[in-house]
Amino acid sequence: MTATSKQQANRTAITRRALGPELLMTLLDYVRSEVGGCVGAGLHTTANGGGPLAVTGLATAIDALQWELHEGPVPRAATAQRSAASADLATDQRWPSLATKITALDERPEQLAAVAVAGSWDDEGPVVLSIYLDHEATADDLRVIERIEPMMAMSAALVEFSADETVRGDQLVAMVEHRRVIEQAKGMVMAVRRCDAENAFTSLVVASQHFNVKLRDLAVALVEFVGQAPAEQAAVEALDRESGLADPGEPARRAAQLTWAALEADQGKAAT
Repeated sequence: MTATSKQQANRTAITRRALGPELLMTLLDYVRSEVGGCVGAGLHTTANGGGPLAVTGLATAIDALQWELHEGPVPRAATAQRSAASADLATDQRWPSLATKITALDERPEQLAAVAVAGSWDDEGPVVLSIYLDHEATADDLRVIERIEPMMAMSAALVEFSADETVRGDQLVAMVEHRRVIEQAKGMVMAVRRCDAENAFTSLVVASQHFNVKLRDLAVALVEFVGQAPAEQAAVEALDRESGLADPGEPARRAAQLTWAALEADQGKAAT
């Protein structure tokens, strides 16, 4: 490689490293502008023990405390793969050590509410979006957060993927398609259980953990089973067949059958 080529490669590497954090910070600023009373926001990965990808505002200190203490809505969302919230972290006795630390912070609103939302994208676990408010989250706040979260999770995952120079375009497509199939499965659970999106997602997570299969494989198998045909053809074709993503496998198919049977049984009980 010539000296000029090395310089160009170095500039490309520097640009790649800068683009990720800058993009995520821009998106977090967007979150703060969209959610009224937002005093901080962060994005977190659960890979390698977990930690922040980008933080802004009060999230800089509060998120760091949660990872240090291993308690709070962010670690809870990362572990349970479902949303976690607090009306006021300074008085929330579910996490007493965190409450003590929050109380000692110099700059914080009188009430410091938190919402942490987990979005599943890869095998390492969910990407977690944390949002801090100067009031308890309202239904309108939660609707805005639910609208924004997929974009944030996808952006974080893309930045993580871009750090690997061997990533292929079809892997990025597969990542997006997995989320789409998960959303399909979630919608089916919402319909049969007559529940909201969070409870539907929780049902899928619980089932995947119970049957020890990946959430994305369960989702593909569930869509396939309920439709009595392969999950959306475009989604299936986009998945990397060599890595086994296109075919959820027999354990996931069996889990999907049992999960759907349980959901229908619950629906029958509720109707009687």
